[in-house]
Amino acid sequence: MHDSILIIGAGPVGLSLATALVQRGIPVTVFEQGKGIAPEIRASTFHAATMEKMDEWGVIDDVLKEGYRVDRLQFWDRQERKIVGDFDYGIIAEDTKYPFRLQCPQHVYASTLLRKLADHPLVRVLFEHEFVSSHEDDRGIVANFQTAQGIETYRGLLLCGADGANSGVRRWHGLGFEGMTYEDRFLLVGTDIDLTPYYPGIGPVSYIFDPEEWVITLQLNGLLRIVFQVTDEQDSTQELSTARIQARVWKFLGEQREFPILHRSIYRVHQRVADTFRVGRTLLLGDAAHINNPASGMGMNSGILDAACLCEKIVEHLATEDDAPLDDYVSLRKSYALDKIRQYTKQRYQDMSTVDREARRVRNASYASMSQDRGRSREFLLRAAMLDHRI
Repeated sequence: MHDSILIIGAGPVGLSLATALVQRGIPVTVFEQGKGIAPEIRASTFHAATMEKMDEWGVIDDVLKEGYRVDRLQFWDRQERKIVGDFDYGIIAEDTKYPFRLQCPQHVYASTLLRKLADHPLVRVLFEHEFVSSHEDDRGIVANFQTAQGIETYRGLLLCGADGANSGVRRWHGLGFEGMTYEDRFLLVGTDIDLTPYYPGIGPVSYIFDPEEWVITLQLNGLLRIVFQVTDEQDSTQELSTARIQARVWKFLGEQREFPILHRSIYRVHQRVADTFRVGRTLLLGDAAHINNPASGMGMNSGILDAACLCEKIVEHLATEDDAPLDDYVSLRKSYALDKIRQYTKQRYQDMSTVDREARRVRNASYASMSQDRGRSREFLLRAAMLDHRI
């Protein structure tokens, strides 16, 4: 399909863009380096702003069936074992149809979209196609892919790089990816422990402050994810060992008990933004364009919202043959990544890792005061749900 939009990456962002475009009658060809959807559960949070887009695309019911609905957001002080902030999503029920947070692994979401796209006449999804290079001519853009049969070439109108933080599309264009890497890493442990006997009243999503080792807990369908802080001095191989994971969990619970380790992984955390999100007929979105601290669950969501915005701008571009809508996409989404997402996630991470005793006291008092004030709670939850434009 020479008139299609070429999408590099069959992850949650690339398939969201494909879903949005075909819903508007625009053909797409999706290319994925792997043999199928990557079975990773690193990202698992969907916010209200993202679910509203899924509703527009006609996929929300399918996604809701796969996820775990979270109706409150909690913040704890680990040393005191008490809640310092408890926010009820019901407060924003008049602001959105989706006054909750959905926990669903990213590969489950991507697989759900892939099934919806499987028989669509405007879609081709090609696995084991690794992006190599591209060039433009007066008819559009030509992209080359490494396959088991050798180099294959495809033509389209635009090329959209949704191929992740190590984007081959971004590297091909020589774009910088400026920012920083956090010293701390995230240790992700999957298990089935019931935390309520150890933290009475704990909700399905809790951010647990501690100057020595902060913790995040997230409940999914049939799986509890516990995220532990790993300092720069700690060895990854050792921290992934069963003995060290057991020791961490036992310390967190306050007792030694048997539990299954259903998943374990460590990953580094970055805060980076590409020099630009557009080079001619090539556009970047999702982690290929920007990555941020994942503590607030905004990374994948901001990528899916990139896809929603880019779809609208592509529709305008094709209707007018004007490049201005594509430049608007870059301006809107880059400023959002820098001015909104970066600042919000940075603040939430600082809150988790604060060491100074007085600063911790002030932080806890601030969360307590905010959670007890309906107006301020609404503002906080709208920001958390990425609906801050409705404040």
